[in-house]
Amino acid sequence: MRGIWQAALAAAALLWAGQAGAVQGTFVLADGSYSINVEEDGGNLVVVEPNKRSVYTPDGSGAYVFHNANTGSNFYLRVHDESTIEAGRVGTDSPWILKKVDVAGAMAALESNEEHVAIAERYAALAESDPDNAQAWSMCSAVAFKRAMDDGPQFAEYAQQTAQMLQLIMTSPANPCDDAIPARYW
Repeated sequence: MRGIWQAALAAAALLWAGQAGAVQGTFVLADGSYSINVEEDGGNLVVVEPNKRSVYTPDGSGAYVFHNANTGSNFYLRVHDESTIEAGRVGTDSPWILKKVDVAGAMAALESNEEHVAIAERYAALAESDPDNAQAWSMCSAVAFKRAMDDGPQFAEYAQQTAQMLQLIMTSPANPCDDAIPARYW
């Protein structure tokens, strides 16, 4: 379980951070709520999700399209650069922007900062064992993982944003995880 939590939360935390072949890798939404793996296969882009593989073919406009026979929907991918892709449903004005994640770099950073990884794992365990407070514990866990990877400006921004979100849902003004979110951000 530790590896799954580290990979998922590392990808989320990193975000507070041309051609098809250059975009191969793992891409996630800015909030970390969704991730895909993108591969190139004979000029097509293949989106690999936990439960399926979808082949997106070039449509001549610079986009790659996929028809989901199960839902009858058409989806597209557009490559902005080697670290940014746009994804969406054809015919809607609400695209998703996904950013490439350096999973290997994130994992190396996590391994070098075991103190904050242990804090993150403790809050992840609380999220599983205390369902009434799972959202708060999950947020505390994500902040601790981010801190394990980078205690700089990106962490500061992430910690402040998470503190603001927690303050909206908490019934007490106290910081529930001062070992993950330092008092200066609360």
